This record gives sequence, C-alpha cells and structure tokens, in this order.
Amino acid sequence: MNRKFIGSQSEVKGGKVLQLKGSCSVEEVLTRQQAALRLKPQISERQLRTYLDLASLYLPSFADFRDEENGGLNRHVKLTNWHLPVLQQIRTCVLLKGLIKTAVELKQHPEKFTGV
Repeated sequence: MNRKFIGSQSEVKGGKVLQLKGSCSVEEVLTRQQAALRLKPQISERQLRTYLDLASLYLPSFADFRDEENGGLNRHVKLTNWHLPVLQQIRTCVLLKGLIKTAVELKQHPEKFTGV
C-alpha cells in the first residue's frame, strides 16, 4: 500500500515546538510481480527481469541488483516503488526503439533514464 503523507507535524525539541510542513513519500517494497503489473502497459516478470538486467548493467542506482559472484541478477535485492519510474522509462524506450537500441542508449546516455 503506497502511503503519501501531506500536511504538517509538530515536534518538541529543546523546549521549543517546531512545525514541519511538506509531503513525504513512503518507500514501498514490491515483489517482482507487483512491479511488473504497475508498469504501463503491464509486463510479465520475465520482461521485468530483462529491464532490471539492463538497468543493473548501466545505471549506478541499480548496481545492487547485479550479483558479483555470477554476473547475473541478484534475486535477494528488494525492488521498491522508487525504482518504478526508471523502469517505466526503460519500458517506454524498448517499445519505441527496441531492446538493442535501448541497451546502447542506456550505455551511452544513462542520464536520460535517471534524470541526473
């Protein structure tokens, strides 16, 4: 369940009341199946693994998904809702250009996918 908190919170610090305002998104751990179903259009877990593999090869934020021992994907790393926007961009690029051209673009211009 994705929870988003908007509003303010009061906090007592050193005898003074501080009021914090703003919004905060909560990190939600997802199964591979849940993540695959949240992408638009929905994909299979096998396709999600392909996109995770591409991302783990070329994007530093996905480096943890790469298993150093065997060079493949690490099944034990948790996928969160914060990974979904990048995976969605990869998904969209694959639909428009194909898998190989997307892999080349990820290698040459990873900043297009991370927004950095």
